[in-house]
Amino acid sequence: QVSCLPLPSVLPPPGDTYPALMWFTCVSLSALRTERQMASFSEQMSQIAQQIQWLLPVSPPRNPVPAVAPSTPTPPPSGFASLTPPERFSGDSGDCHPFLTQCGLHFELQPARFPTDRAEVAFIISRLSGRAEVWATAEWAPHSTICDSLQAFSNTLVQIFQQTRPGREAARSLMELRQGGRRVADYAIEFRTLATDSEWNPVALFDAFIHGLSEQLKDQLAPLELPPTLEELIALTIKIDNRLFDREMERLRATLAVPRQRAKPRDPTATHLSSPSPTGTSPPVERERRMRLGECLYCGQRGHLVRECQLRPKRLRLRD
Repeated sequence: QVSCLPLPSVLPPPGDTYPALMWFTCVSLSALRTERQMASFSEQMSQIAQQIQWLLPVSPPRNPVPAVAPSTPTPPPSGFASLTPPERFSGDSGDCHPFLTQCGLHFELQPARFPTDRAEVAFIISRLSGRAEVWATAEWAPHSTICDSLQAFSNTLVQIFQQTRPGREAARSLMELRQGGRRVADYAIEFRTLATDSEWNPVALFDAFIHGLSEQLKDQLAPLELPPTLEELIALTIKIDNRLFDREMERLRATLAVPRQRAKPRDPTATHLSSPSPTGTSPPVERERRMRLGECLYCGQRGHLVRECQLRPKRLRLRD
């Protein structure tokens, strides 16, 4: 090993040959030693990496993760352009609330089309006809102040053309509403529609709904604990009604699946299996069977009642 003196910070003067030679020799030896150290270090790192590779368990190659294609942004809805304009209101129906509700949907869902109250009033006037159109035109032409306020225009329209009182009419209809032979779901739809305008409290609506149910549904509810709210009661009765309907369909399918046997023509002179008594009656079991099958209680044939049976003695027919 060659021990080199510390390298001078500046090169020696050109005239000094020996110091320059010593400086060059030290630099060369230092670079050579550094290169050998780096080569040895690299070889050691390579050996360590091989040993680690042997120690690690061999795992199956992973499936490459497919590249996710950039999703195309969904365009926003086109401002509810599919809304149907409300039907023209002439004032003859006597109820302008459905018409104003339809117009309100357009105002709420398309605010950009109606930036001011006057624009909303103009839309309402464009959907009027008959007497209502004549009145609205007379108010619009002279720039009436009620055309500058949607609330004022709607109130005036109601005062002039609203002939019915929805609250009282709905309450009267609720008192008379019955389920009848229809499904509970259909009954509940009409009940909810009337309940919205009736202004009844929840307790009154709860009792009114039960009162209008069919007797069969009331019998099904009798042993049950009734739910606390009207919506839960409606859901319960619809569930019961659906189950009753399914059972009825099961019985009907079972009845249709039983093969019907053709009734063999009977010989009037032959002795019946269960001969009728002199009074024209049959044993209880046979009588019940004939009644279930729609057969005559005297001769056992179909197509006529016992009082019309031609095989009965004439004196019994006359007595009937």
